[in-house]
Amino acid sequence: MLSIPEEVPAAPLRAFRAVVGLVAAAKSLEYAVSPYRGTLPRPLWSFLPALPVPVWTALSAVLLVAGVLVALGRLARPAALVGGLTVFAFLLVAGYYANHAYLLATLLVMLSFIDCAARGETVWGPPVYLIRAQISVVYLFAAIAKINLDFLTGNELASLGFHSMLAPRWVVAMPFLPAMAAATVAGELVVAIGLWIPRLRRYAMAVGVLPHLGMIAYISPGVLGVVELGLFAAMMIGGYLLFVPRSPFIRTGETVTARSH
Repeated sequence: MLSIPEEVPAAPLRAFRAVVGLVAAAKSLEYAVSPYRGTLPRPLWSFLPALPVPVWTALSAVLLVAGVLVALGRLARPAALVGGLTVFAFLLVAGYYANHAYLLATLLVMLSFIDCAARGETVWGPPVYLIRAQISVVYLFAAIAKINLDFLTGNELASLGFHSMLAPRWVVAMPFLPAMAAATVAGELVVAIGLWIPRLRRYAMAVGVLPHLGMIAYISPGVLGVVELGLFAAMMIGGYLLFVPRSPFIRTGETVTARSH
């Protein structure tokens, strides 16, 4: 039975925080150029205010600073909160909605409630497990959402592959696609569950890298798609760090075993 320890090693959380901060900084650059590439900001809902482009340019700069501070661990908690709320503003008020951006905003806000820049050996465990759960749920939901006739028969993969910038055309062949679809669902389920089982963790992590590389290579319709899928992959693979404890580790002269973490 899974038990949540009172404290877990702080080093994995610091590493994960740095990854999320770098992703936020990179995302700010995408947001900064989006209005000038023809994607003008429009509120997701009509009752929200429509703000001029210079406001979003300024908010891009705010997100860049926040991301850098989070990555460096300087004023990390307030910077994470500012960064998360800024991304939510881009999602809702500018209308730049994307699933990976929603995940980024969520992770930033979650980091703002944790001592994510802790310099000590350990940090309070339950919030870290909450982020672990968030990473795992993404894989679980992705797998469940794909269990439908359209995906498992390969129809959805065929459509994505035809519009891909990188996928070779021989891959977009129906004999391959059902097997590819089944392997994708199975792999995501393995990652969602295996990350929590110490004996399976390293295999789950290895399996988890494959769908992300596959998405970048197979479904990217252009350069922007490569960037966005790359940022998503960085967040998810960076989340694996939270499942890698140091064992044993020392705190205040007492040896604490982290095998169950």
